[in-house]
Amino acid sequence: MVDQTVAELLKDHVTLDIEGIDRLYLNLYQPRLQTGGGVATFFKVHRGAKVASTVLMAPISHAFVKAIHDFAKWEGVEIVAFAKGQRKDDLTRERLKGFAQREGVLYIGTAQERFASFRMIKKISVHTGQPYPWFTRGTVMCNH
Repeated sequence: MVDQTVAELLKDHVTLDIEGIDRLYLNLYQPRLQTGGGVATFFKVHRGAKVASTVLMAPISHAFVKAIHDFAKWEGVEIVAFAKGQRKDDLTRERLKGFAQREGVLYIGTAQERFASFRMIKKISVHTGQPYPWFTRGTVMCNH
């Protein structure tokens, strides 16, 4: 028998913020992944990697993007790449005029935006003079 519900289990670990008028945003905050040590633990303990590296994130990201494209293809939903400065609300209003369904996915939008992420850098030990990997925060451009 399960002692906890999923909600009870996640209550102190994950914050889910949902906003929406004519679209849905899902913003997930996972506190343990907000530090370099937490990211290293994720790769080494959760993912079973011998060495923590940001390179290990690529297969996870590629699988997620593939799943989105597979969903879009299966459901016949167009993926729209927004141009820099394009007003997404205007595009959505135009597309809603021809949307006959009561509910459903109108389109999937993607745009490049700044994103705080981790990068792997090389540091030199002051004690041994040997290099070692270190996670540091940085801003990158990524598809949202």
